[in-house]
Amino acid sequence: MTVLFGFPGGGFGRKYYDVRAIPGYSQAEYHTAAGFVFVACDHLFVGDSSRPDDPLALTCENLAMANHATVEHVVSRLGAGSLASELSPIDVTKIVGMGQSMGGCLLTIQQANHRTFDGVAFLGWSGIYTNFPAPGGSRITYPLPRRGTDLHPIADQVLGVVAPDEDQFRFCFHWPDEQPELMEADLATYRPFSGVVRGDDRTPWGSATVPPCAITMMTDGAVSAEAAAIDVPVLIASGERDVIPDPWAEPSAYRSSSNISVVVVPRMAHMHNFARTREQLWEHIANFARATPKATAT
Repeated sequence: MTVLFGFPGGGFGRKYYDVRAIPGYSQAEYHTAAGFVFVACDHLFVGDSSRPDDPLALTCENLAMANHATVEHVVSRLGAGSLASELSPIDVTKIVGMGQSMGGCLLTIQQANHRTFDGVAFLGWSGIYTNFPAPGGSRITYPLPRRGTDLHPIADQVLGVVAPDEDQFRFCFHWPDEQPELMEADLATYRPFSGVVRGDDRTPWGSATVPPCAITMMTDGAVSAEAAAIDVPVLIASGERDVIPDPWAEPSAYRSSSNISVVVVPRMAHMHNFARTREQLWEHIANFARATPKATAT
């Protein structure tokens, strides 16, 4: 059986993949109904996951390593039938990872460093340069520190830079025809690093905490070396309006992979699972997972 692992973006937790506020918004339900096992994971310092005493010490590499360990542990217990009392042993034949936004960044590093998955899907994440769209077709970038920067002495000034206003988040994250009760609740609480309550009953898909290393991800070439090392099939998925400047240029980032596909979903912004066209993306992911061969062990 194929197991799909989903890793969320900054400001979101694992329930982004299992939105239950309105029927039909759970990606997990969609994929399990199609015969997959779906496992949604919180990164360290996200949602219900552990929060180390010194979150600024959580590097991208360590977060990716923890995610790799999580996958290994879950797959082992699925095979043994010990993950949950109601589950019998499952013959895991293939595992596919997907990462949305920040999750895509960490998935890139994880796959390059640990070769966790047989195939990887990057959802709203650029292997070249992730940045915000602006009305009129231009892009919005911020003077952010490079990955690997010691954030301790500059944390306050850096966090002050990462503060797009609500109109920018609205334009980038949500298509105008989305369900207002989902979109408005999300926008009202999306204030990364501010301490605004999120992940409660009103926004169960959210996370009140974001790993500080996330602020280094939206820089040119943040994961270029790792992206170039990935040699399994790659799916690049973008909304019509998203943080990927040019989806059709993205395959050039994955130079070691001979199997790359690109999908741009209409009437979809960066937070794909809130879009009315979300099932188009979910079906692309399902087809990608079905077509991905089992990687040869190295």
